[in-house]
Amino acid sequence: MKRIIPIQKSSTFTNSVEHLLFKTNKWMSEIEFIEVEQNFLKELLSEHIISLCETHNFQKAKLLLNGLEHETKLGKVLLASIKDHNINLSLLIENIYLKREDNFRNHHESLKSEVINYLDNFKYLKEQVFELVLFIMKKEKKQKLLTS
Repeated sequence: MKRIIPIQKSSTFTNSVEHLLFKTNKWMSEIEFIEVEQNFLKELLSEHIISLCETHNFQKAKLLLNGLEHETKLGKVLLASIKDHNINLSLLIENIYLKREDNFRNHHESLKSEVINYLDNFKYLKEQVFELVLFIMKKEKKQKLLTS
């Protein structure tokens, strides 16, 4: 005989410590990948684009490089904070910090807003770098067409 299992409206996983741990692992993965992207964008700007820039674009490229460097430093600090939080959540799962669960949940929410802000800032910087690179590439292409 078949049993009908009622559909749960909200998952118990959503508010669980395991879910918080899953989210922090995801954040760490994203920030580690962003580090790779930042290194690529810095290399792209410093080695290939700055030499092609005129005065106005050169200043913009320098500002973008400084912004990427600043975001890299912030990312390292944020990643260290998330790793500490991840360790505390792991200990909470092992029932070591039972009385401090509310503190960890509050800290998780503050980390969540920091991560969202960090990701938004990086996306903006990446967009600006891509726009500059695209502009330089189009300009270089026009110059090649004019000389040939």
